[in-house]
Amino acid sequence: MKRSSRGTAVVYADNGYMAEELAELKGGTWHEVCSEGNMACASAVNGDFSELCKEHHAPLSVFCLDDLLPLCQLCADQDHSQHRVYHLSEAVSDCKGELSSSLNNVKQNISVFDKVIQNYEHVSKHNQAVADFAEEQIKKEFEQLHQMLQKEEADRLLSLKQDKDKKLKELQEQTKLMDETVVSLEQRVRLTEAELDAGGDGVQFLKDYQVPNKRQHADLKKPKTCFLLSVAKYLGNLKFSVWNKMKHNALYTPVTLDPRMAGQDLTVSLNSVQYSPDAAGQETLCVPDHPDRFQPYSSVLAREGFSSGVHCWDVEVCDCDNWTVGVASQSIQRRGEFEACPESGLWCISLRDSQYLALTTPAQTLPYSSSHPLKKIHVRLNWGNGILEFHNAETNSSIFTFKHHFTEIVYPYFETISKTGSLSIVPKETNVSVTLEGDIIEDCSTDNNEVNNSKENTKKRKKLVIKPKPAPKQTPSKILFCDDYHVSLFRLQRKNTDTCSQIKHG
Repeated sequence: MKRSSRGTAVVYADNGYMAEELAELKGGTWHEVCSEGNMACASAVNGDFSELCKEHHAPLSVFCLDDLLPLCQLCADQDHSQHRVYHLSEAVSDCKGELSSSLNNVKQNISVFDKVIQNYEHVSKHNQAVADFAEEQIKKEFEQLHQMLQKEEADRLLSLKQDKDKKLKELQEQTKLMDETVVSLEQRVRLTEAELDAGGDGVQFLKDYQVPNKRQHADLKKPKTCFLLSVAKYLGNLKFSVWNKMKHNALYTPVTLDPRMAGQDLTVSLNSVQYSPDAAGQETLCVPDHPDRFQPYSSVLAREGFSSGVHCWDVEVCDCDNWTVGVASQSIQRRGEFEACPESGLWCISLRDSQYLALTTPAQTLPYSSSHPLKKIHVRLNWGNGILEFHNAETNSSIFTFKHHFTEIVYPYFETISKTGSLSIVPKETNVSVTLEGDIIEDCSTDNNEVNNSKENTKKRKKLVIKPKPAPKQTPSKILFCDDYHVSLFRLQRKNTDTCSQIKHG
């Protein structure tokens, strides 16, 4: 039971305190209660009331907690006898306190929302800057592709024109040669016809007759007929051949860094990260806060997460003297300090204080030193088999192997506080092959010729073997002009030949 400064009790009907007990209240300081919704305020002091009960014209002296109304004593006795009534002065004090507390909460919310609005404005400016940068880079990348395609188009059109001109020139030369041959043959025809039409008994004809020279006819070259342009040569698999050629200009990065996840003091691009503690004093774009960003560590994750399959990437560490490379689980702690070990969701190797370590529990020293430093690290993740391997990409020797049963998505992890050098992801060339079924498969081969496919997929793949087309059989060319038209003489010669043959065999 709460008591007021005047000793007045809070009245609860369910506890046995009735409104009639307030009738014993005597003179003193009274307050007017104005109720609009659930608010009350005092307005009368030392018995001078500016507002009275409209029904009883008595001063408003109590407050009904059930109806949230200021009442006079008679209203409390008659209509609110079973309600909870409250002394007016205490009601004013409590309601003001509650309202003041609510006001403070509203002010705090306003402050929070103002900060959110400022952050939204910052994010909007940052997104605009990033969008402008990305737009510029996209235009540059596509401009390079356009230039390459335009050059490829120009080269192919030039080759087509040269082939067409060559065919046309050959065709014109052959046409000229055939014209000359036709003229020569027509002249021979006229001479032969003149001999055939000669009159007389034929004695002079036989004296002048000479057997047609077969060699003379054989010297006549067979006309060439292969003057057609090969459409298949220029249009067959045109898009595929151009795309296959583009792979030399379009390098593939197995993993790309996510600048949104970059920790403090890092300068991050899509394929490299550099520690830049002095960048704060320069004109740089401040990146808005992100809940998945590492703090206080200078770490960054890749955009790609892996939950199956085999994945490989190479990292150049070169001149960095303090770095950590490996994979991190999706649920790894992002804010606050934590131990770098598998129990924390981190599987990495590291260079710290000129010492190479495998970040196990406890950490294990690796057999490398500053005199024989690691320059390029090959990381191979077999998520399904729970194996994470680190190799020296230059010698293809094993550095360390983690074995763990992965149950969630893991992301490539990079960390550096080295003031010299940077961590860079090595791009790879894309190898395109075609299966017998006509499927196109892209392989991203590494420097040590590791293939990112399982054995089962490897067995299914078959190389497309193209056998050279057998050379066409050489058929003896037919004699363009034959002397069989002289029937009688030809039979005579054949008869003499058969007679000589019979004599020899006889």
